[in-house]
Amino acid sequence: MKTVGQILSIARNSKNVSITDISIELKISQSIIIDLENDNIKNNSDIVFNIGHLRSYSKYLELDTDSIINKFKDEVSFNDKEEKKNITPLVENNFFKIEKFFATSIILIIFSSFYFLFIDQKDNEINFALIPDIPESLEPIVEKANTYNNLSQSSDVNKSAFINNSSAVASIELDEDVTTVATLKMLNPTWLQLRDEKNNIVLSKLMEKDEEFSYELKLNYNITAGNAGNILVLIDGDVRGKIGKYGDILDSFVLYKDFTN
Repeated sequence: MKTVGQILSIARNSKNVSITDISIELKISQSIIIDLENDNIKNNSDIVFNIGHLRSYSKYLELDTDSIINKFKDEVSFNDKEEKKNITPLVENNFFKIEKFFATSIILIIFSSFYFLFIDQKDNEINFALIPDIPESLEPIVEKANTYNNLSQSSDVNKSAFINNSSAVASIELDEDVTTVATLKMLNPTWLQLRDEKNNIVLSKLMEKDEEFSYELKLNYNITAGNAGNILVLIDGDVRGKIGKYGDILDSFVLYKDFTN
């Protein structure tokens, strides 16, 4: 049975296309393409990005992308299990068991004391009003109104400079000819990673609520995020909507000037 790497290599050779040509066309480094064809991808922190590259590569070769991805995951999982079999189990010392038990007991005693002293009150009276959540269908309207309101409150804002209070604003020098800038605004805390066309990491961090990141759209950054529904997209200050739905995992997504959602 052929591996994923062998399938990719055979398909590429049948189309008479070189690795260099594919690297330029898909903007994927040659080393990653070589690792994919040689089944040299490990189940590590870069596995999400490698799956995204594999998806693009298989589509380019006109293969059954879904079956390729599933087969790749099975192979990586199998290799991971084989490596774990070779790990020598550690013998836990009884002293450490006693130490853990003692520490756990202390934590339980402190927590119980705190609960009965400060939390366990018999007053069940409701002293606050419940405010219903905003329906998801109305959230884009509210987000757009809030964004324009924030921009209009400061008369000193220079829209071409794209400077805000975020600590994650891209340090870019904008030419006079460059007018298209993308801004990613976090509606809730969300993990975000951006990579350039050479697969170098530009940003990788847990973004806080209302934090923003701006960059020139022509840089074609690959965007990967833990929850696409928490990211609002602005193009040249114009609100285009969320980059995806709540709970969606974004994988190597590239924004374009005509993006709308």
